[in-house]
Amino acid sequence: MQKTNINYLALFFLGLILCAACSKSPGISDRESHSAMIAVMDSILIDAKNDPLKYFYANEFRLAYLDSLVQANPGIPQLEYRYAMELQNSRELERSVPILLELADFMRDSVSQRMAHEALAVSYLRMAEVNNCFENYTPSNCILPFDEEAIHKNKEYIQSAIRHLEILLAYFPGDFTHHWMYNIAHIANGTYPEDVGLRHLIPGMQSAEELPDYVQAPFFRDVGMIAGVADNRISGSSCVEDFTGNGHLDIFATSYGFGDQVVFYEGIGNGNFEMRTYAAGLEGVMGGLNIECADINNSGFADVLILRGAWLAQHGEHPNSLLRNNGDGTFTDITMKAGLFEMMPSQVAAFADLNHNGYLDLFIGNESESEWQGFFVEGDTEPRSYPSAIFLNNGDETFTRYQELNGFEIDGFVKGAVWGDINNDGWPDLYVSIMGADNRLFVHRGLDKNGMPEFEEIARLAGVQQPQFSFPVMMFDVNNNGLEDILVLTYDVRGIRLVATEIARERLGMQTVTENSKLLLNMGNETFRDVTAAAGLNTVMFGMGANYGDLNNNGFQDVYIATGAPDLTSIVPNRLFMNHNGERFYESTAYSGVGHLQKGHGISFADFNGNGLLDIYAVMGGAVEGDFYHNVLFENQRSFGNWILLKLEGTRANRQAIGSRIEVRFTENGQSRSVFRTVSTGGSFGANNSRVHVGLGSAESVERIIVQWPGDEIPQVIENPPVNQLIEIIQE
Repeated sequence: MQKTNINYLALFFLGLILCAACSKSPGISDRESHSAMIAVMDSILIDAKNDPLKYFYANEFRLAYLDSLVQANPGIPQLEYRYAMELQNSRELERSVPILLELADFMRDSVSQRMAHEALAVSYLRMAEVNNCFENYTPSNCILPFDEEAIHKNKEYIQSAIRHLEILLAYFPGDFTHHWMYNIAHIANGTYPEDVGLRHLIPGMQSAEELPDYVQAPFFRDVGMIAGVADNRISGSSCVEDFTGNGHLDIFATSYGFGDQVVFYEGIGNGNFEMRTYAAGLEGVMGGLNIECADINNSGFADVLILRGAWLAQHGEHPNSLLRNNGDGTFTDITMKAGLFEMMPSQVAAFADLNHNGYLDLFIGNESESEWQGFFVEGDTEPRSYPSAIFLNNGDETFTRYQELNGFEIDGFVKGAVWGDINNDGWPDLYVSIMGADNRLFVHRGLDKNGMPEFEEIARLAGVQQPQFSFPVMMFDVNNNGLEDILVLTYDVRGIRLVATEIARERLGMQTVTENSKLLLNMGNETFRDVTAAAGLNTVMFGMGANYGDLNNNGFQDVYIATGAPDLTSIVPNRLFMNHNGERFYESTAYSGVGHLQKGHGISFADFNGNGLLDIYAVMGGAVEGDFYHNVLFENQRSFGNWILLKLEGTRANRQAIGSRIEVRFTENGQSRSVFRTVSTGGSFGANNSRVHVGLGSAESVERIIVQWPGDEIPQVIENPPVNQLIEIIQE
């Protein structure tokens, strides 16, 4: 099999462009930079075709390779099984069944029997999902608890899954993954709980949570198909902004797969969208597991940064893409021109103005040396070094890279990162989530004599090193005391094939073995207190995408977590936790209708239809080509209280006002209240829009809004603004 070295190809294309540029002008033109990046993306696609076993999600290409092996080596059970599993992971799922049935008849030892019947149960379950959730689509499909619409109409495949699960439960009764799948299958079949049997029953799976009367939980319905934003592919991420300047929020979404075109949906009002990908000049811009958005040139239009190569170790030496928003509905890839071109596996990025020069700087987190670095790849898994870096904005659409910078240095398996001001000194601090190692907290200590930012790493002293197996991270004021807290979610890869088992054990009140997430409450002295258990968040997460916002307009920010794992047995619900008075989170996943069983990734909160209620956009789908699902737009359909929406515009500060701190003061039920917010795009996997939504509860007026702009000593005060509308605030 021919192998292609991506680095050489990329350098070849880059060299051609640089030579062409040098012969014409001192720099690279926009068009040359854009064309060069498209060429590099094409070279990666060619590499995947030529050497597909490096990429666990290049299933079409892997299948072609394995097909040739099976044809050349007939009758080898191990090879037949591997071929069937590749079919299961591809869009040719149905072809796996006859092979697995033959193996189940031929292989009589208990291990092989278990493998064959489990694979058959998974194949039939997935075939049932594809048949009923796509061909017989309703907005409630695949959302736990199932309503009458979601019960499978074509029961052939789901009943076949039940038969194979019954074989597994009879011979291997202690496997709680099989218990979970069996209960899910009966729910889809419409025979839960009566036909499950007490021995295998997981109670309450078709019931909503019993919430206290004082917890007001929203109800959502998926309107993604109706709104025209139900992109149907695999895992990826999303960013929401008014990219076109027409006053309506747009959606930019990615998909992880090779050759998966990014998509751009332009908002046209009333929560509806038009697909404008090709009109926006995005043809050939492909892939990306994560995405971040920021106005890097103060044009008034948010630009897009696409992160690539995550989870692939040395095979993920893929470039990120910086897409400049041209302000006319089009984008141009200026990665090379901007000085951001490098071939490293990247999961996360975060923007902040580190030197208060009015331009947004950038942290990019790469997946570097770790024993877990090659967890999902085949072949050479020797740890490689891909240090993370800070890129300072030069103010001319270019950046300067700093791998080490006055106390900053990270060479680890970075999976999440957020900027926030933990000590209210006006400088952005950086929290970094690292897989399989201590997390890091870099406190910004101001500028040195040369105007460069200085950092001090204080994670151990601050008490924020845990959890060890963390992924997405969020920094926001949980209890409205004016201090930013940290919520970091676990993704314990040591139990990556136990996701369904852990969820089943949790629901049965049994002990779980994977690591819990951490809610770390800011104590105001650069230390944090672990309040996870008291806050009701000591649950099994396996969080991937996540974000936060005030979903019931009570002034406190709630959290939605996208869950799952590459394994097709991890059919578990995404989870919603409502924040009550900053004291405790109550799960309202089932009650609110957002317990989607398909794997979730990038999450974005926004009020898409302008009714004062935050909605949720979720990028769905798993890690392999056959684990596709359409993205969902959960529309908030239960009215709550009053609100105010703030759009800030910096003049001395960065124009997008990222990092600005806001206090909204009002009186509710005779009590004075303050709600604190920071202008940001939210969590580290999926991006909210930078408009700031503030719930006011039953308050009918706002006394004042206090804005602390980055770099300003004196705050700006807006007295008696109107409520239940968008307020634009320009820095004075």
